[in-house]
Amino acid sequence: MAATDIVQLIGRTVSLKKRGRDFVGLCPFHSEKTPSFHVNPARQFYYCYGCKAAGDAINFVKQRDRVEFMDALKSLAQDAGISIPKFGGRREDVSETAVVLEANSSATMFFENLLQDPARGKAAREYLQSRGITPETARTFRIGLAVEGWDTLLRGPLGQKFKPEQLHLAGLVKQRDPEKGPGFYDTFRNRLMFPIRDPNGRVIAFGGRVMPGSQDPAKYLNSPETPLFSKSRCVYGLDLARQRIVETQTAVVVEGYTDVVMAHQFGATNAVSILGTAMTEQHVQLLRRFAQRIVLLFDPDTAGELAVDRAVSLFLTQPVEIAIATFGEDLDPDEYLLKYGLEAWEKLIASAPEALTYKWKQLVKQFSADDGNLTGQQNAIAAYLDLIGQAKLAGPVDPIRWGLVLSQVGKLTGIPTEQLQKRLSSVKPATKRPVEASVPQPNMPAPMPSREPRRRGGVLSARDRAECWILGVILLEPGRWQRVQQVIGPEDFTDDRRRRLAEVYWSYQRDEGEPVFRELLTLLGDDSNGSQVASVRSHDLRELAIEVTDEVEGFAERQTDFESTLATAIDYLQQNRESHEKQKLISTLNRSTEENLGDDQQVDMLRKLQEQAKQSSAKRSMM
Repeated sequence: MAATDIVQLIGRTVSLKKRGRDFVGLCPFHSEKTPSFHVNPARQFYYCYGCKAAGDAINFVKQRDRVEFMDALKSLAQDAGISIPKFGGRREDVSETAVVLEANSSATMFFENLLQDPARGKAAREYLQSRGITPETARTFRIGLAVEGWDTLLRGPLGQKFKPEQLHLAGLVKQRDPEKGPGFYDTFRNRLMFPIRDPNGRVIAFGGRVMPGSQDPAKYLNSPETPLFSKSRCVYGLDLARQRIVETQTAVVVEGYTDVVMAHQFGATNAVSILGTAMTEQHVQLLRRFAQRIVLLFDPDTAGELAVDRAVSLFLTQPVEIAIATFGEDLDPDEYLLKYGLEAWEKLIASAPEALTYKWKQLVKQFSADDGNLTGQQNAIAAYLDLIGQAKLAGPVDPIRWGLVLSQVGKLTGIPTEQLQKRLSSVKPATKRPVEASVPQPNMPAPMPSREPRRRGGVLSARDRAECWILGVILLEPGRWQRVQQVIGPEDFTDDRRRRLAEVYWSYQRDEGEPVFRELLTLLGDDSNGSQVASVRSHDLRELAIEVTDEVEGFAERQTDFESTLATAIDYLQQNRESHEKQKLISTLNRSTEENLGDDQQVDMLRKLQEQAKQSSAKRSMM
């Protein structure tokens, strides 16, 4: 602690002014208009005359970050560059962390300097100006620029200061394909760079937004997983939003980096983002250290609807209020703030319905269940209870919270609690149908898939939307298949037709290379063709291919972001699969305990659970 100056530490969170022997500012732990928070540099101590918060540097970090003593101590030690011995840990872990932090810090300055370069940064500065981002805001978020070129970073100051292997560890460069020769190349090229910082303000990764006119199909690109960065655990903008989140006890989650930047510029400084992936338990656990309420502000498109379904599940299993807000019109956050102002924004956030209520209203609207339509009401209730039942099966729910949920669901649907309990107890874990062969053998007639209703009342479920979106995108843009197939396979599609179409597509990609959509349609509809694809002999799959691509093209016309929506859909299928596999292993383990199976068998099951967790983490790092 002697290495930490409490004035500098607190000054990162609170604007302090010298007053006599003390430094004074607004308390970060309660809302006030007159400063009553005092920091004494001589005693290395703080005290608030308003809420009575007091303590040393460790107490401040504990209270600010809502962490335990050891976590606060580690945070202070890392800031001071001090290593804390860790029993059972690897010594190299500490040095790896230090290298990544130092490399990211140097890269941040490098990218900032490129943005300010009179010639090379001109187009990027003009773009920021066109988006309404002021130079002051750009400096606050430390926005920079990665210029076009495969080795600009490697040949610059960072290449002289760090070994290529160290830059690779930090995710700043990638290793070349061995078949194309040795060496490394820059991860980020021709992109606006947004440093991703942890709650303490340390740069742990980067997000890059492609510059206008680029041919790169990936609009946003995040750093790969590193010893410090995992996007499933990281919240962008939290270091700057934390104080306002604590004051309001509300965190507002928007969709992208620029949404966070513009919200802060307009004064909505409790806005953060989850880096274009589905919200996870880790995101919620991090945010609820600072807030009692999390408001998700998403577009009502495919990705947004999937996020709502995920929010319902998290609402059940996490001790925090999760609410959903929408603008009701096609506006970005900055457009809404410019049109209606900060006061209207704050009213919108304050009045946002919690996830259960929002989802029910959404289903009522989708199924036209609010105009006396009994069939619509029945379908809406069935879809609603299926979603809640599956969410309960996915993770443990506190009994008291579950009782409150049942009471609220009863009020919304008008169904007595006893009937609700009976209906929800009948919900079974979603299971995948076994796949006997990835592709039917040539000259063997394939059985036609069962014609189960694809929709309830004309509306696809969240799982169905995710499956359709993934198929539609890879059919239209075959180059994206390589990314998709690293994480999911045909067996992850639970609908018969969609799984069979995926099997055909995966087989074609492996055997023939990237298919042209028109050629694939011809093959799917041509019974006389002798190719492996044509042997499926299913015009039904041809119709499905047209359906899913039409849906994706329709969203594209409304400027839906392919990249973030695809990532959300993949995450949705992956998390569903992992949840079911985990639940199956846990059930087997519980059953083995009841049946008094041997210790070796139980240890083997526990090992499988651990291995599954490692595989899940590894697969997410590919995304």
